[in-house]
This record gives sequence, structure tokens and C-alpha cells, in this order.
Amino acid sequence: MSSDRTFGRVRFAANHYAAATIALVGSSIVGLAGCFTIAEGVPPPLDEFYYPTGVVVSPGRTTLYVVNSDFDLQYSGGTVQALDLVALREKGRALRDALNEGASMQPPRATADACAAQSPALTANDNTTLYPGPCSPVAFGQYVKSVATIGAFASGATLALTNPCEIVDKDKGLIRGRGARLFVPVRGDPSVTYFDVTDDRDVSCGSPAMPLERTSPCGNPDDPAACLSCGAATNGERCSSSYLVGKDPSKNPRGLTLPVEPVGIDVDDRGESIVVAHQSDATVSLIVNRWDSTPMLAYYMTGLSIGPTDIASLPIPRIIEENGIDYTPGFVVSYRAAPEFTLLRYEDDGGARPFLTRGAASGVATTASATDSRGVAVDGAARRACEDACGEADRNACLRACAETHPLGVYMANRAPAALVIGRVETKFAEGAGPNGVEVTGAYELPSFHDSVPLAFGASRIEIGHVVDTQGRLSRRVFAVTFDSRFVFSYDPEARRVDAIIRTGRGPHAIAFDSGEEMGSDGKMHPYATMYVSHFTDSYVGVVDLDMNNRATFGSIYMTLGQPVPPKGSQ
Repeated sequence: MSSDRTFGRVRFAANHYAAATIALVGSSIVGLAGCFTIAEGVPPPLDEFYYPTGVVVSPGRTTLYVVNSDFDLQYSGGTVQALDLVALREKGRALRDALNEGASMQPPRATADACAAQSPALTANDNTTLYPGPCSPVAFGQYVKSVATIGAFASGATLALTNPCEIVDKDKGLIRGRGARLFVPVRGDPSVTYFDVTDDRDVSCGSPAMPLERTSPCGNPDDPAACLSCGAATNGERCSSSYLVGKDPSKNPRGLTLPVEPVGIDVDDRGESIVVAHQSDATVSLIVNRWDSTPMLAYYMTGLSIGPTDIASLPIPRIIEENGIDYTPGFVVSYRAAPEFTLLRYEDDGGARPFLTRGAASGVATTASATDSRGVAVDGAARRACEDACGEADRNACLRACAETHPLGVYMANRAPAALVIGRVETKFAEGAGPNGVEVTGAYELPSFHDSVPLAFGASRIEIGHVVDTQGRLSRRVFAVTFDSRFVFSYDPEARRVDAIIRTGRGPHAIAFDSGEEMGSDGKMHPYATMYVSHFTDSYVGVVDLDMNNRATFGSIYMTLGQPVPPKGSQ
């Protein structure tokens, strides 16, 4: 995941839980992902989580998308739910404040009192073996604004956004405008199902900058969570087949269908190229997302190392974007069965027949074996901060220096042994003679690894987020999920140490972050940081407080969304 987009994104989810498959649903489920027929069975519940494998926070922090996989095939498919994040944030703030205020009293007020003070009232948690947290679960049905049914075995999600101020017609002065699409890899179809959703960013374009009016593909821009457009006739219905990328070979010039087992997924900064990892086939596929048309499966590359698992895009240097320099967006791939890290590049071929090429590769030699890598995240925050500080004087020289002196951070989960593997991606520029002397003509990247930090057993995925530090500032952190051990580790990349270990329930799977500023009771703006953790095994979402100044709730699940339900085979 490229971290320049600070909203939460889930790129892959499948096979974190491979070891638990037999215990959960029996060996008969294994292998069904590629042959499950849609529309069989009972319709899935619209206001419940069911083996959630993805959580995504919209960039404007108005919507929480939750992807449910229907892993044990109890229903006719999985679902994608859009929840009102603004209302959820208010609900969480009320409970968090009550818990911290009660803990600060002398003598401390009982947790049960803080739970009971909520509206509607909650009770103290009487089943901590099933789920952590101080209070009973919060029913979330009232927060669900829209739902769509998809195939079974969804394995994550990623959100593609336009470059809204991009000039698409210089003569007419037309810009790209707003646009957002949610992409969900579905193993049961197999397909990548996409949704047109509301672009809820605050955007200004032009000079002087003018706010860009918010629009919605559903016609109601003031209620972003109510828009989850995939051709379904009514709320909760199954997505139209025209929104299932890779199902129909007649929809692309190469006559391709999507390979089986789509797992890892990510999108470039331009929202144009989407790369998907297919773990069982040692294959990656390319989906091209043209904003003036429908997304299309364009290409797939075979012959990779065994077990490609996760994908992360590389942030594009600003000097490239501002000067129209020739550049092919990059993606990196992790592998379950090879100590390798591969860089791929997207070639648009002038729009005719896009394809992928292999770039540089790096060995992963910072742990004993380094063969079982899972989630990967790329952090470009330091470079972006440097670029933001560049003025108009000698701007290109400043932007180039930022890219050359601030390598991208790379963080990868590895299971052999369990570790957070740390590396960097350096940017190199090609030069040529121009009308004003030597100028940049292109760029490429070189990855490498140099360090590792021990984690608990079952390291599965990595995301970049924020905490509110003890100085009251949003501070960057790398979060590592360990599915089997039920932990999320918070790693401070500046201090180079783990500064918090968050206990979760069974099977923590995907994580997403809601961080920013909100109005406090004193009338001033204050930072906040929250993490949402989807729990695969018991089908709920835990809400974690990431404000270090909240002694009673920091680093813990303080609110539970949805009624936790153990797998049917274990009840």
C-alpha cells in the first residue's frame, strides 16, 4: 500500500487464515473458492458482519466500507457494506470519553457505569473469552447506509481515486474532476468486483484555488455512505455482472478471464493501473481503470516465483507528475514460498494493449529463512513532506533532491521467523540534454532490505497509520497484524522500536485508520486517531483508541461493532 493516501485500504486478505481452515469449517471447503456458483442458498444478512476480510476508510473520512467473505458458504454470497463513519465516530467518542473520565475519578468509577451511560445503554462485557473490550457489543445496523451482495470468498479491497485537477482538455480548460471506485477481489467468481462510490475528499483546483463541487454517482453527494453503485437493482441485491471485471473475455482485446485465487491488490497514485496477485498460479494480473469508461482486465503475467501474496504500489515522485516526465508506475510483490521481493512496472502502451514488465528484484536476507512473506506496505510520507516544502524558486531541483534523498520505506510481514522486515526503495533518475541544459528524462526504483523486528507468531499484514503522541500530534506508525497470536504491533519508524502491542480477539484480519482533527468541548480542534480491526474468526469489528493521552483506552479495543459469533463448527 502506498501511504501517501492516508485513508485505510485493504489490499489482500486471503490465506492469513489458511491454518485455521480445517478448524473452522472442515476440509471440504478447501478448494471451493474457484468453483462456487453464485446465487445459490440463502441471501446474506445485510446488517451483520460475516467473516469480514476487508475494512476501508474513505479519504474524506465519511464512510467505512466493510467486506464480508461468507467463508463457510452459509449464504448465497458475501457483502460489501457502507457505514456512516461520521456517526460511528461520534458514538465511539462518547464511549471513549466516558471510560477515560471514569478511570480518572477518585475513586475510579466502575466500567459498568460508563457502559450504562451510553445511548442506548450497554452492559459490561461478560464474555471476554469471545471478544475483548469493556462493554457489550454495539448494534451497528443503524449505521449501515448501503449494502451490495457479491460472490463468496472476497479477499480484500482497494480504493482508486482520480487526480481531480488533471487537465484533460487544455483547449477547453477541462479538468478530470472527482471520481472514486472501490475494487474487491472475489475468489468465488473469480473476479474483481468494482463499485462507483462518492469521492468525499476536500478538493480545490486552479489558481487561485477554488473548491471543487462534490458529486456522487448515486446523485446524493451529501450522504456519501449511501452510495455503493454496482448495477444492483435495489439495496442489498447482487451486483450486476457488468461490474465483475475478468468474468467476460469479450470485454478485453486479449480475450482474457481473470485467473483463480485473486488475493493481493493495489492501485497506482493515478487510479489507472491495478495489479492483483494470484497466489496459487504464481501469476499477477493487470486491470486498467479508465475514468471515462469501465475497468478492464488487460493482461496477466505468469512465471513469477511461487506464492505471490501481496501487492503495494510505489508513490510517484512529484517531479514526474508536474513535468510530464516519462515514467511507468511501479508495484512491488511479496511471496509466500520465495525469499524474494519483485518490482513490476505498468506500461500503458499508448492505451492500446497495456501490459506489465519486470523491474528490479531484491532478496530478503534479514531473517533466517525469509521465505514466507505476507503483507507489505510502502511509506512515502518523508518524501511527500519534503516535496510539500518546495517553493517556486528552483522547484524542480528541490523536487528531485527530495526523491533522491528520501527513499521510500518498505515494511513486510514475514513468518520465517515471525518478523517485520524493513527496507527501502531508492529512486534513480535518467538524464538527457534539453533546451535548458541537462534535464530529467525518466526514473526507476531499486529495492533493498536491511533490518527486521521480531513479531509474534502468525504475522499477516502491514499498514501505515497514525497515533496521537504524548505531545498531542499525529505521529506516523507501522502496524503489523499477527493473525494467529491475536496482536497488532505498533512500530515507530523514527525511534526504530515497537511502542505498543494491542491485544485483539481471535483472527484479526484487516485494519483501517480514521485519523484527523475534530472539534473538542473547548471549541478548539484536536487530533484523533482510531483503528478499525475486522475479526475474521468471530465476525465483528473492533475499535481501537490510538491516542496515547487516553490512559484508560489507548492501545485497546474499547468498542465492539456487531455481535461476535463463533464459527458454526465450534459452537
